[in-house]
Amino acid sequence: MDWLQGMNDVVGYIELNLTQPIQYESLSRIVGCSVYEFSRIFSFMAGMSISEYIRRRRLSQAVFDIQSGDEKIIDIALKYCYKSPTTFSRAFKELHGTTPLSARKMSVSLKTYPPITFALTIKGVIRMDFRIEKKGSFKIIGYACADANGSDWTRFMADYNKQLWNGSEWNGPDSYYRAPFWQVGAYKFKTKENENGCIIGAELGNKSVLNGMDVETVPAATWTVFTITSKSGGKEAGEAYARIFSEWFPASQYTRNENAPTLEVYLPGDANSDLYQWEVWVPILSK
Repeated sequence: MDWLQGMNDVVGYIELNLTQPIQYESLSRIVGCSVYEFSRIFSFMAGMSISEYIRRRRLSQAVFDIQSGDEKIIDIALKYCYKSPTTFSRAFKELHGTTPLSARKMSVSLKTYPPITFALTIKGVIRMDFRIEKKGSFKIIGYACADANGSDWTRFMADYNKQLWNGSEWNGPDSYYRAPFWQVGAYKFKTKENENGCIIGAELGNKSVLNGMDVETVPAATWTVFTITSKSGGKEAGEAYARIFSEWFPASQYTRNENAPTLEVYLPGDANSDLYQWEVWVPILSK
């Protein structure tokens, strides 16, 4: 499927299901990637998370229901998948700056967020550095998290270095670290509230499991490994995923292997440089 059309089909699917529970797996399946990959691409392209977009669309439509009739607020809340009128009123006020009851007044200023549309943007030709790797099954030791952030990484790297190197202190995120660190978009760490479940850690190898850490088994697979040079992993990560699925896959002879997770590998850093290289590993199958 055309990737751009797939993203617009996702928007259409959301519009048809604003009053129904929306599973992120259903959305990612439309595009043909994992939930982890889809959430990163969507956030980069739309400027907000998929959960925030759905929230805004539901609360935008709720305004019209509130103003167009005498339907009870509790019924409108349940219609748009809120479990209680209290939760609905809190979210409504956060977005619109007023309560649902006040929104029934004609003079009240409210907000609306129309459905987005993804369009093609022509950019200059930028090379994509990649290689093909085959790797057997291996284990990642680390911390499971709903959505990895800087504090999760700092916690893991400090604990990992301290335990692995006999209590030696780690001097913070800008210091040199001594092993490749992995971030795995793992299904079992997703929650109902967050679509970005993952585990951050290091390859276990023949080392012992460290106290309090989780273990994720990555299956054997063939991977396309994309190398990215950047100052941070935020904006660059979303852009990298968008290019991989909108540019590389359509031009290649591969499809995504849906039986393995996406990996990100953060290579040992250099404290004297403000740039570092990291990798996105996408599991593939030949067409």
